[in-house]
Amino acid sequence: MTHKKQPLQTNQRQLKIYQKYQRRENTPDVFLPEIRLCGKWLHDLGFACGEEVTVKYFENKLEITLNPAAEVKPALVGRRKR
Repeated sequence: MTHKKQPLQTNQRQLKIYQKYQRRENTPDVFLPEIRLCGKWLHDLGFACGEEVTVKYFENKLEITLNPAAEVKPALVGRRKR
């Protein structure tokens, strides 16, 4: 499949779809498509490590939305006794 390359807008990223090998016990092993998202631009858009997102999927389209932050009570941190 050949696609015409168009110039990217500032709010677009061009990513590669990789093959991910998945070993299975009772069925044949398979290769699955994998998309990797990482970069400072994600942080700049408000995505932080440890947060959760919702992915909606449609034909030829993915929509990724940051979930509202759940109120997390800070854990009590103490020193370990030796």
